[in-house]
Amino acid sequence: MKIILASVSKRRSAILSSCGIRHSVVKSGIEEDMRGKSPVNIAVKNACLKAKAVSEKITSGYVIGADTVVLLGRTIIGKPRDAAHAKKMLKGMSGKTISVYTGLCVINSVTGKKVSGYEKTGVKVKKIKPSEILKYFKLLGPYDKAGGFSIEGVGSFIFDDIKGSYFNVLGLPTAKLSDMFRKLGTDILKSVK
Repeated sequence: MKIILASVSKRRSAILSSCGIRHSVVKSGIEEDMRGKSPVNIAVKNACLKAKAVSEKITSGYVIGADTVVLLGRTIIGKPRDAAHAKKMLKGMSGKTISVYTGLCVINSVTGKKVSGYEKTGVKVKKIKPSEILKYFKLLGPYDKAGGFSIEGVGSFIFDDIKGSYFNVLGLPTAKLSDMFRKLGTDILKSVK
């Protein structure tokens, strides 16, 4: 079974590889659209735009599109614009619970059949002293992720009390993805090496 990941996210590709799922990566080339009131709608819309763009470039296979956004209070957070924005995000998240939404879209490029959905996970961020913000900021990069930081590595010191899928926080909720493949009438594990 041919699997194509419509994302240049090294973390998403690594998750598939860690599950033994053979796949190729094709950049969608779409600009993520952060407009909208609902984090679910934004994440699913962007995931579908990515999957559609890649499915139009190929003749066979299952295309996976994914997009992650973070909700802090009532504010939808995407990737930080720059280092200053990333620092502001970290300061804003200190002592709060954030909600991580990953939108998913899988398209069978032969039949055109599509399934989309999302996963939500709550993550508590420990209270960070102002004197620690700069220290964590220097250690947490790179900042090419929704919310600006990863829960892996040094991030594990400040992100705590996860309610929901850990893999969703990483950007690819695998259990949800497997369910979506079943809805398309196949099993993603058929592509395991």
